[in-house]
Amino acid sequence: MAEPGERGAMIVIPDALQARLDAGTTTLAWCWRMTRRDGAVFAFTEHDEALTLGGEVFEAAAGVSPGAMRSETGMNAARSAVFGALSSQRIRAADLDNGVWDGARVEIFRADWREPDLFWRVATGELGEIVRTRNGFEAELAGLSARLNRRIGRVFSRACDAELGDARCRADLSDPRWTGTGEVVFLDANGRVEVSGLDAFATGLFTGGVLSWTSGENRPGRARVREHRLEDGKAILILASSAAAPVQPGDGFTVRAGCDKQAETCRARFENFANFRGHPHMPGNDVLQRHPAREADRDGGRRG
Repeated sequence: MAEPGERGAMIVIPDALQARLDAGTTTLAWCWRMTRRDGAVFAFTEHDEALTLGGEVFEAAAGVSPGAMRSETGMNAARSAVFGALSSQRIRAADLDNGVWDGARVEIFRADWREPDLFWRVATGELGEIVRTRNGFEAELAGLSARLNRRIGRVFSRACDAELGDARCRADLSDPRWTGTGEVVFLDANGRVEVSGLDAFATGLFTGGVLSWTSGENRPGRARVREHRLEDGKAILILASSAAAPVQPGDGFTVRAGCDKQAETCRARFENFANFRGHPHMPGNDVLQRHPAREADRDGGRRG
């Protein structure tokens, strides 16, 4: 679909549409096209009827709406938000949970719904991490310049840069020492979830880990565990984000251990130091601050 009046990165509004804008037209509608990494294309509009822009049909009332948009000059990535309800058969909860929509290219348009061929492209970006909420989902839309901030290649540091259980880490997360199953017992107003089945695991083992719902309204969703601790012998989990649906007593789950990427954790907890992908003996800034001890012999054999 060709955008009329577009010249490179410059936004040029068609003359006929500019005249309507100058006259204070109130018949504008948001439209956006989303292209997933698998090549599937979806087009939506906030208007109550489908609109055809440049020969492409934008589906109406698809349960998606843009949030506040903020643009910046320079290399700072323009960011906005995309909100949506799971009311469209085209956006499935399972796809959101499995990361199918992560990194999707998003093009946002403004069109006159009385004459949809009068439109211009407002912004182009891509979806960041998508979080399911009680009413649907929320995702950050980052400008294309955000790609320049991505890390390419390895960064050498004391911490490990592998993901727990991946091909580089090789930790076997099927080991019952690192994976637990249980059910929700109680959820308080502060988001603390008391659970059964994890009482035998050490405090903090599942901090930073991933919880997968196996029953209840949130199945098959996943959530990151922000904190795991034992209180009076009871296992408590605090999730990093709200579940898509209310968590109820009896909801089942599996949860895998988390990793803080430190060498000692890899050695003592996972017995996997042979596959540690960090550099724990790399000199840091503290080396620059060392000086010879005044009372020690200065024979050049060691630092003070």
